[in-house]
Amino acid sequence: MTVAAGTGILKATARLMVRFALVISFCVVAETIPNAMAQQAADKEIVVAQSGLLRGFNPFSPLQKLFGSKERRRGQPPPQTQQKRRTPSRAAGTPPKIEITPKDPNAGVILVVGDRMARGVADGLEFLFADKPQIRVERVTEDKAGFAGDTPPEWPTKVLAKIRGADVKAVVVMIGRQDLGKAFPGDPPIEFMTQEWLDTYRKTVEALARVVRQEKKPIVWAGLPPTNTESVNAEFTQLNSIFQSASEDRRVRYVDIWDIFLAEDGSYSSFGPDVDGKNTRLRTGDRIGFTWPGFQKVAFFVDRELLRLLGGYGGLAFEGVEDDPNFIVLTGRTTSPEALLLGGEDDDGEKDRKSTAYRFFVKGDALPPMPGRVDDPRMAVEGTSVLDGVTASGS
Repeated sequence: MTVAAGTGILKATARLMVRFALVISFCVVAETIPNAMAQQAADKEIVVAQSGLLRGFNPFSPLQKLFGSKERRRGQPPPQTQQKRRTPSRAAGTPPKIEITPKDPNAGVILVVGDRMARGVADGLEFLFADKPQIRVERVTEDKAGFAGDTPPEWPTKVLAKIRGADVKAVVVMIGRQDLGKAFPGDPPIEFMTQEWLDTYRKTVEALARVVRQEKKPIVWAGLPPTNTESVNAEFTQLNSIFQSASEDRRVRYVDIWDIFLAEDGSYSSFGPDVDGKNTRLRTGDRIGFTWPGFQKVAFFVDRELLRLLGGYGGLAFEGVEDDPNFIVLTGRTTSPEALLLGGEDDDGEKDRKSTAYRFFVKGDALPPMPGRVDDPRMAVEGTSVLDGVTASGS
């Protein structure tokens, strides 16, 4: 056999092997590639399962080199699967991370007392006071507790222990949501919203207020908000009336938040202006609780009352008179003021009706003219006028 003949046999054998490989490959591909993957074959590299002598041989390589995939035609790498970043969700009433300025060791304390709503108000106040080193917020709160129920907390005891253990300047209370539907213990139990229940509830409110007042601390009591349920609104209104009755003591300030969480037409709305005036969701999905902007809004109105009581949050503003926390000492004096302005809330004595102050401030009489002053209506004698202390003679 000649060399040429041997070469021809090898070529023929190679052609047969190629054809055989094409047939085998077609069968394998037809059996192993699903229809769904077959529709994407133009976009992906085709790899044929092979073994033995055909390992590494790809019969579709010439076609792929000729046409190429979409990614190669566009000069782009194959797409890579990217994992979406998950932003951790934050509950509606949960505050954001607050950067708090380190507090002074002698910082005055605003003590917040109550249930879940009170805790949210404490968060709002903490946000407001974040940059004030001379004041800090502390809590006596239990999310699911109120005054009623089988085993309610001993609120007066807890608050008294806190007041005597810290430099508390004022107490903020918000409570009542968890009391809905709960009886007071007894034999038989005192059923919810009966007259006996309301009387008992009033006594518990007065007991807490009395403990704080005996420690000569002012109280800011935040009322409950409106809801979209008439029955709950009626119950909250009853509780608010009890809270408000405690404010008959002039050292207890009641913060009525009812109207500020209603729409312009007086109806319930979960949305409204926040502390920056932006319309946003203020209430949670149950239409009772607050979102973080809602808690900020309640804290804003509580803070206004605290400012009225404490006169500010710096310097000697916390050094109130022992017998009157409403009188704020700014000069270091620790005795009651010797005199009050006319019409002051404690000015019940007889007034001197002949005094200049009484005639000016009460009766509205004009002050007597002073010679030489610009408002002196009297003309100087012999045509001389007086103006600002300069005398000019008329001709």
